[in-house]
Amino acid sequence: MATRNPRRSEWHQVAGRWSKSLGTRGTRVRLFQKRKGGEFHRAVWIPERGRNIACLGTRDRTEAERLGRQLVAELLRNEVAYVPGPVRLGELWDRFQRECATFLDNAPQSTRDARIRARVLLAFFGPQRDVRHLTAHDTAQYAAARKRGGIQVSEKRITKPVRQRSVQSDLSLLRQMLRWACTVGTPNGGRWLERNPLDGIRLDRERNPSRQVATYERFEKVRQAIRDLTSEAGTDADRVRWLRLELAFVIVEATGRRRGSLVALRWEDIDLTRSSIRWRAEHDKTRAESVVPIPKPLLDELRRFRSELGAISGPLFPERRDPAQHMAPEMLDQWLRIAETKAGVPKLKGTLWHAYRRKWATERKHHPLADVMAAGGWKDITTLVTSYQHADRATMLRVMSSPNRLIGHETEEPPVETAHKRLPIEQK
Repeated sequence: MATRNPRRSEWHQVAGRWSKSLGTRGTRVRLFQKRKGGEFHRAVWIPERGRNIACLGTRDRTEAERLGRQLVAELLRNEVAYVPGPVRLGELWDRFQRECATFLDNAPQSTRDARIRARVLLAFFGPQRDVRHLTAHDTAQYAAARKRGGIQVSEKRITKPVRQRSVQSDLSLLRQMLRWACTVGTPNGGRWLERNPLDGIRLDRERNPSRQVATYERFEKVRQAIRDLTSEAGTDADRVRWLRLELAFVIVEATGRRRGSLVALRWEDIDLTRSSIRWRAEHDKTRAESVVPIPKPLLDELRRFRSELGAISGPLFPERRDPAQHMAPEMLDQWLRIAETKAGVPKLKGTLWHAYRRKWATERKHHPLADVMAAGGWKDITTLVTSYQHADRATMLRVMSSPNRLIGHETEEPPVETAHKRLPIEQK
């Protein structure tokens, strides 16, 4: 007896994969598995857009059919003006960097850093990866590959091994992109990304972060090396270069400010009459403008440098080809490396100018945190305490040597009345 071939409106198997069609022409929804035992997908034809495929997130045929019939009903009622489709990682990054207000408000250095990290993410996952299906397993695989190195970003660039801190920064950018996609609206009032697939997934932090702190002895040695370079300069241009580096070095040691804010300073921002410096919001990482008083020793130093450089106005660190603009921050890095080499001090791992910002914060642990944050340009107290202020031997010794002895009678706790004592005598 011949067996009847199942209709496409009935559940049937092809190579172990279940498939079924619902509805009629124009509102037909096809349910199917891409692999044996895998999750069910649905396919529907969207006018002027073509075939739209999405994962239903279930391996149960009954649940898949319920979701399929629900979509058919919405199609019949013409309620589906827009059916969410795949959210490709390449498209997500492209829109994120063009439309996300938070990203556009970043400092230039933060923006460049994010673009570098995004290229690594795209190289590993691929620009066509549907971010809706990202899992904890995917992030773990990325972390392992990133730490190991060898991700082919371009023909000339292959990633080097990194520590957990870099992995955390990469995945934090990815989570930021996913959270933003969940706020982007669609024509039918929905969201571009219905849910963040990485919600609830904890990102491992660096257990032993390398946060090197410079010392005052290091500052003195490097400054003396800069002065030696100034006196040995063979041309006026070289002499001015080392004078500017010493000026930057002195300001950073005295104010603890970031390199990006420092290099953008103008002489108009320094009020020698009122003894203050204005840090402009457009050049600050926190995007907050502040006017900070400066002590007399720094004021005297600034007057001396202004006289030696013959400056009246304009940038403290002008660009060579266009003196009206400030130089690239990387130029200060190059000069400081030369000075540290001449001073014979060991290279601090993973840091250059930031080690002096940590020095500044650590030396001021005894001051109120609110004032340290305002003077140094921090907005988050946790960041200041955990990342910048470090324990040092002298302070720990004072803690161990100067206790406030508790004197007085100890407070006696009232006796605890047990349930047994509260029972009436006849019940005991």
